[in-house]
Amino acid sequence: MTIPFCKTVMLLAFSALSTLALADTPARVGRIALAQGPVNISSEVGDEATAALVNWPVTSSSQINTGRDGRTEIRIGSTSVRLDSDSSLEVVELDDDTVRLRLHYGSASIRVRNAEVLRGLEITTPQGQIRMKDVGRIRIDAERVRDTTNVSVFEGVAQVDGGGSSLAVRAGKRVDVHEDDVRTALAVRDGFDEWALQRDQRDGRTTSDRYVTSEMTGYEELDQHGEWREDSDYGPLWTPRRVAADWVPYRDGRWTYLAPWGWTWVDNAPWGYAPSHYGRWVMVRQRWSWAPGRNIGRPVWAPALVGWVGGNNWNLTFNDHGARRAAPAQGWYPLNPGENYVPGYHLRPEHLRHHNRHARPDYRPGRRDGLTVVGLNLFDGRGQIVVPRAPRPVLTPQSTQNAPFGAPPRPQGNWSNRFDRDGDGRPDRNGPGRVITVPPNGAQPVVPYSRRDGRPSDNERFVRTPPQVLTTGEPQRSLAERDRRQREAEIERRERDMANERRMREVEVDSRRVAEGQQRQREAELADRRREAEMERLRGAEGQRQQAIDNERRQRDAEAQLQAQRDANNRQQAERQQRDANLRLQVERVQRDADHERRLQGERQQREHDNERRQQAERQQRDADNARRQQAERQQQDAENARRQQAERQQQAERQARDADNERRQQAERQQRDAERQQREAAAARQAQQARQPQPQPQPQQVQQQQQSQAEQADKRERAREERQDRRHNVQQDIR
Repeated sequence: MTIPFCKTVMLLAFSALSTLALADTPARVGRIALAQGPVNISSEVGDEATAALVNWPVTSSSQINTGRDGRTEIRIGSTSVRLDSDSSLEVVELDDDTVRLRLHYGSASIRVRNAEVLRGLEITTPQGQIRMKDVGRIRIDAERVRDTTNVSVFEGVAQVDGGGSSLAVRAGKRVDVHEDDVRTALAVRDGFDEWALQRDQRDGRTTSDRYVTSEMTGYEELDQHGEWREDSDYGPLWTPRRVAADWVPYRDGRWTYLAPWGWTWVDNAPWGYAPSHYGRWVMVRQRWSWAPGRNIGRPVWAPALVGWVGGNNWNLTFNDHGARRAAPAQGWYPLNPGENYVPGYHLRPEHLRHHNRHARPDYRPGRRDGLTVVGLNLFDGRGQIVVPRAPRPVLTPQSTQNAPFGAPPRPQGNWSNRFDRDGDGRPDRNGPGRVITVPPNGAQPVVPYSRRDGRPSDNERFVRTPPQVLTTGEPQRSLAERDRRQREAEIERRERDMANERRMREVEVDSRRVAEGQQRQREAELADRRREAEMERLRGAEGQRQQAIDNERRQRDAEAQLQAQRDANNRQQAERQQRDANLRLQVERVQRDADHERRLQGERQQREHDNERRQQAERQQRDADNARRQQAERQQQDAENARRQQAERQQQAERQARDADNERRQQAERQQRDAERQQREAAAARQAQQARQPQPQPQPQQVQQQQQSQAEQADKRERAREERQDRRHNVQQDIR
């Protein structure tokens, strides 16, 4: 028996033993849906915090902290938990039925859409406990004011316990909880509430809940980044938009080890959470599409639905910065709906059936589409594995076809089971092990114990804290900070002690396992010898069976040759008949074409004759119209010329009449002037004569005659003037 085979057997045995020791893992895990500004997350209390990335898993004992100007959103199915700047939130417990949160300090906005989540939702602060009685949205502020928790209800109803009271707070109200007092006021919104409301409105416009349940974490990102359609084979399919032509699932992201699930995928795409942890990927029409299956029941979370290949016995050539080297490789590929998902952690049977509800026992994948390969050495450490930055090997069809199945190893270091914090090999009854801090004044602890009689359970104990004294320079929330640090230090010391005890137990278990492995190795060698003898016997029987098969094959070949000859004769006869039929059809087609051509020629000649007659009639009509139009124009011109000549004659007659009138008027005026001059001269002569002679008295008869003659002359002048005006007026009327 070879050494690699023995190692593989021992590894499988150790994996089986370790799997039996684990508790059932939850089927619900949250995610970081948004990170603005400084946001940190740690997987365990006391672990080093790292920068929170979008799609980072959120589980029990996760601690999320936001710095100044930082905000984050945590999604657990349809439930949204948003943190404002300078806040600290601990996920005390998160499983299939329970969501227990603790807000150490800061501000949190919580929105619940599903009434089934309300039964297991609980939020605690240093001053009290909050439960939601109806779907809606609330805001909690802890330690913004020293030793005070503010609970504002914007939608729904909340039950607030603290300060020695228990209140049901309805929409539009706020409760201020102190250590021994409770006050009510009106709820007031600020910028953080408006930001949370805008995020809620975006979720209200999604249509992905028609295809998947809203309790599938990450479903709200699918509408914005992809398209849905129905497929007859796979049901609803979602295809991402704006991805490269060579894009492959589970390639743009990173691997991180998350106990107890194991290696967990964190996708870089904002929509990558749901397609990476639920459903399967399929290749349809040369494009990758995500098949979540029909919307049935509550979804079951998985760290990554991939198949693993590789290990120490699979060596490939890597191109590392221009240098070529051979090293062990590790690869993975998206599972098809027909393939079985085999988890490396303990899972409830109903949850495993949910993952493999479309798997087929007889399914054998012909190739591994979307295979991604990196070096096996990357999975040895405890750090993250950023896949786009990892060196890639040179893959050939032969190397991928011979790749053995094998999951990556567990990273080195102490990875305790988060659901067995006391190290007794049994899952803790009340979730992760907790250290209950008792206030110095002897009051009851804020976090309740798991036992009904009020006493701590096996994994809970008292830690007495001395009275806290605030100095002048300490911040307002120093009490909560110092209490949290003391709890973390105590938990860290306790974990170190348990780790030392586990290491001692592991040494003893390893010695027993070595002895058991040697015994199993001897038994395996004996089984191999028996198997080789059986194989030799089977090979002889197989040779005889193969000879009988060859004889039968030769007889079938002869019969097939005869049948082929008969088929050829029949085919030739059918071809001759077909050629004759085709010839007849061709003659008929030529005759039809000739008839059709004659008919078309007659129609063309008739159309040409009709067009010629129509054009001749149109020309005659146009000539007659032109002649009539020209005659009318000539008549009109003649009439115009006659009117113009008549007008000119009238004008000439008027000019002559005016000239004659002017001449007569001038002559009359000259005569009148001459007569007046003669009269003046005669009068002057008379006056001169009278001046020389004595003046006789004028006779009244002479004076009257002179006046009468003057009046007659004035009347003549007036009549002449009126006659001239009448003639001028008549001439103007004639001109018009």
